[in-house]
Amino acid sequence: MADHNEVADFPTGTWIQVAAGLNNQSMRQMLGQVLLGQDPRPDAAGSRSAKDLARWEQIGLLHRAEPGGWELNETLLHETLNAAKASKADRSGIQRFFTGTALHTLPAKPGDRLEVLTYLRDAVISSEDELREDQLNERLRVFHPDTALIRRYLVDHGLVLRAADGSSYRHGAQHPGS
Repeated sequence: MADHNEVADFPTGTWIQVAAGLNNQSMRQMLGQVLLGQDPRPDAAGSRSAKDLARWEQIGLLHRAEPGGWELNETLLHETLNAAKASKADRSGIQRFFTGTALHTLPAKPGDRLEVLTYLRDAVISSEDELREDQLNERLRVFHPDTALIRRYLVDHGLVLRAADGSSYRHGAQHPGS
């Protein structure tokens, strides 16, 4: 018989699914019953508790034990916690302000903000480019929905230069203040 605590191919998004399950009150209560050693017998096949058990089983955190009970998959729990920790550790430098390509937080510290803005500038406009506002906005939108805010910060920091008539934008100083 296979050991249900073995995790073959640990999916990278599992820790997110576990966190989402813990955020759901009924799923959290169902998991609590299992952890306390209570037998969480669902009322009916389509009941909320049956669905919660099925979801925990699909995620892999719970598995059916013999005879008819439920057990925590200790290995998956351990791997989940390690994956969450590793995910947090991977978010160093300016990457801690991004989720994928999306800028989720504009840094409050001026040094961090300048580093993020320089990254954005280099990602959206080359030193040879001269872009209209709509072209610059289209490129900035990949990173943040408030393109006016980001564009304003880029101009205010001298990272992007705006033509006097406001018709175009070009790459600013390589190092602000120089």
